[in-house]
Amino acid sequence: MRAISVAVLSLLLFSSPASGQALVLQGSAGPTITDSGHSVAAGIGFSPTSRLTVFLGVERTHLSSRLTTDDQGRVSSAFRGGTITFAAAELRATLLRRDRLSPYVLGGFGAGVSRPNVNGMFPDRVSNYARVLFVGGGDVGLNAVDATTGETLWRFPLDARTTATPMTYRTNGKQYVVIAKGQRETAELVAFAIP
Repeated sequence: MRAISVAVLSLLLFSSPASGQALVLQGSAGPTITDSGHSVAAGIGFSPTSRLTVFLGVERTHLSSRLTTDDQGRVSSAFRGGTITFAAAELRATLLRRDRLSPYVLGGFGAGVSRPNVNGMFPDRVSNYARVLFVGGGDVGLNAVDATTGETLWRFPLDARTTATPMTYRTNGKQYVVIAKGQRETAELVAFAIP
């Protein structure tokens, strides 16, 4: 995703040469270029030593809905847009001190929430009230798995390996799950209606 940062703030609040401790604040905000929207990010890091840094960050990006039409005014594509909020925590350990170029080891975890736009173009919510996970990335089939127990509820075998994660959309009050399968000339999308 290409983005222009209108403001980028990176401050080193204090540093003690004797202990190597540092507190770092980072932030950025600005419009996105590929889609009409904006992004805001902030983070805080603490280095208890000159070779170890703990960093916590959060980013929120909003993309506006849009319709693309052909020469006759017919809709040729539609993009729902939405808001994505992502938070991450990471631990970085370097071989050399922070003020030197050094290889490092990075470990951490992240979690996010996606909220699709609901507006005049897309009046229906896309939801999964049944708490079902649709799994298919790399398998020769699409699976519906209970999100609580992990039990496979349903499996539809396909004649080719899936090549993407499942997608979902809703139109005319009905929700669908779509999966890509095959490669090159045999590639196609397969859609399933959710009852």
